[in-house]
Amino acid sequence: MNSSLKPAVLLCAAIALASSPSVYAADKPAAPSDLALSCQNPVKKGDTAQGLKKRYPGNASVQEVDGAEGSTQKVLVLYPQNLMKPYRVEVYFDDDAMTRLVSVNINIEKSQWTYQGLKTLDSIQAVEKQNGKPFTLYGFGWDYGGHVTSFNDGAFSKPSGDCTPHFRFQLPPGKNTPKAILGEQKIKSNLPAVIQAQPYLSEISLDFVEQK
Repeated sequence: MNSSLKPAVLLCAAIALASSPSVYAADKPAAPSDLALSCQNPVKKGDTAQGLKKRYPGNASVQEVDGAEGSTQKVLVLYPQNLMKPYRVEVYFDDDAMTRLVSVNINIEKSQWTYQGLKTLDSIQAVEKQNGKPFTLYGFGWDYGGHVTSFNDGAFSKPSGDCTPHFRFQLPPGKNTPKAILGEQKIKSNLPAVIQAQPYLSEISLDFVEQK
C-alpha cells in the first residue's frame, strides 16, 4: 500500500468505527417499550430490588440520592444511563434489603415518562384541570415546598389500583416570588399569586398502598 494513502485510510476507518451502533452504546439508554406510569408499570406491588434487577438486566442499579433536610437514601434506579436520563425512575423501599416497595419517583425535568397524560414541566393549571378542581400544596422555598398535600376530593384523590399519585411543583428560576406563597404553610393551586408565579410539575410519584 502506498504510504501516502495510509492517513486517509486510517481516517476513514476511524469514522466508520465511530458511526458503528455498538460504539458509545453504554451512553445511550435502552428506551422502555411503555412510558406510561401506572401501578403496574414499570414496577408493581410486591416487587423487590432483586426481582427488578432480573427484570431489567443492565438497566437497574442501587444509588444514593439526596433527601430532605440533608439526608440521603438508598434507592434502586431504573434506566440510569445517559447524561439527560430521560427514562430514569427511582424506586423506593422502606427496608435495607429493599424488599418492601414504597414508591416510584420521576424527577428529571426532561423525562419521557407520563402519568395520565401529564409529564414533568407541565403547568400547575394542567394538573388542576386533570384533577377537576383546585388542590392544596405546601408553600415554596423550603425542603418540602411545592409538595401536594391534598387533592381535595378531585380525580387524583382516590387510589388507582395499588397506588396513589403524588406531585411536587417548582418555581421557574429568576422570577420574583410573592411572599404570600412562600414558607411552611398550605396554599391553594388557584391562588392568584400561584398563577402569577407559574410553578411547573417537577416530580411525579406513585405511592403504593396497603390492600385492605
